[in-house]
Amino acid sequence: MYVNKSTAKILQFFAGHITESFTLREAARRLKMHVSLAHRAIQPLIRFKIIEQDKHKNLKLNYKTYHETLAFAEYLRRDNFLDKFKGIKFFADEVISKIKQDCFVLLVFGSAVESARPRDIDILLIVDATDKIEFHEKFLHNITLNYDLPFEERVIGFESVYEMLSKRDEKNVMNEILNKHIILYGAELFYRLLGRGR
Repeated sequence: MYVNKSTAKILQFFAGHITESFTLREAARRLKMHVSLAHRAIQPLIRFKIIEQDKHKNLKLNYKTYHETLAFAEYLRRDNFLDKFKGIKFFADEVISKIKQDCFVLLVFGSAVESARPRDIDILLIVDATDKIEFHEKFLHNITLNYDLPFEERVIGFESVYEMLSKRDEKNVMNEILNKHIILYGAELFYRLLGRGR
């Protein structure tokens, strides 16, 4: 599927609000796009069922398919974010280059996603096994010491991800990040976990 600039803009918006639904007019307003342009741009996403429309014409991301397209949108969001936060970019590059784990997700969540001056920068590392958590907590903490930034780091395993996602109405880390996150690494894996867990 070809994604032009306007379609990519809409896709990034919905990727940043995974469980929320919007009318076309509301999405266009938030994106500062003319409604007719937003309407044209969203049509391929609806046709391919990447964006779903309910009977009330509300639009919502379908996170269970086209993970490579969603990963593309997430990395556009990441690059825009890291252009403004060079310190987080250097931190992410260091973690990604030094981690020995093959299968992981690294993301920023919480207020750092929306604020230019966040009180703290919440970092989440998701690893594939519970017995790797303690090692990676120390690993991540040691890297954060190299930066004069208010990092709050957390490490969880796949099992915890599934458990938290299954409790849709509970306030927990996974439910919090769905609508307030920037994926620094592992976007396709993130969507696979999400698709299986919810």
